[in-house]
Amino acid sequence: MIKNKNFRGQATPSIIDTEYRNCNFSTQNCIDVGGVKKGMRLFPGDDTPRTFISCNLVNCEPPPGSTIKGCNTAIKEDAVEVSSGDLEIDGDVIKVKNYANICYGRYKDGEYVYKTPIQVSCEALEE
Repeated sequence: MIKNKNFRGQATPSIIDTEYRNCNFSTQNCIDVGGVKKGMRLFPGDDTPRTFISCNLVNCEPPPGSTIKGCNTAIKEDAVEVSSGDLEIDGDVIKVKNYANICYGRYKDGEYVYKTPIQVSCEALEE
């Protein structure tokens, strides 16, 4: 069993085992496959089922048949520009871009479960 390791962004973790506990496998953003948001496939080409317990699997797709217990399996994108415009303050025009973190669904029991995307707004000013 591998415990407490950070494999962020690694499709094939640097330490291979069949059980992982409290490990981070997350990737920055999900991938778009034919208009459908999915996670990065972990252990590509290796269908050995693995056990993930209390792991961060954000934007990840574990091998088929894997056991997932108490893991974060969100499929999401961060800082997606949703609108832009100009804002005038004391005669100065400032470009404003509105961003949102968008959650599309999650990976559960070997399949993607989607819902109406949830947007959490954030805002940035450009000079």
